[in-house]
Amino acid sequence: MNAIEEQRLILDQLYRIVRGNCPQNIETAKCRFDYERFEDGSSSVSQQFEYVEAGNLVSAALDRNLRAAIMPLVKELHAKMKAHTGGDWHAFTLSIDSDGRVSAKFEYPEEKA
Repeated sequence: MNAIEEQRLILDQLYRIVRGNCPQNIETAKCRFDYERFEDGSSSVSQQFEYVEAGNLVSAALDRNLRAAIMPLVKELHAKMKAHTGGDWHAFTLSIDSDGRVSAKFEYPEEKA
């Protein structure tokens, strides 16, 4: 399996976690994942989840059982993307639009001059 396909499979698993936390008839949904690494080698992943249902924006916590897999998936995605492209993102937002299409937007630290 190539590197892009491996990354896509991880994003698909994260999509399933986000979608599994949404009510049936959402209009849109998004979840921002923040990935922080520390000097001692440890890391943390936090998330902010929201969706639009019947025109109302709802901020919610991800289900504890479903979110258990997030930290290893985000760490693995970061490692695979860094090995493949050298990119060192610190956050990304997974979005589900009204047509069910999924996108991911990655955020990189600002370059220091």
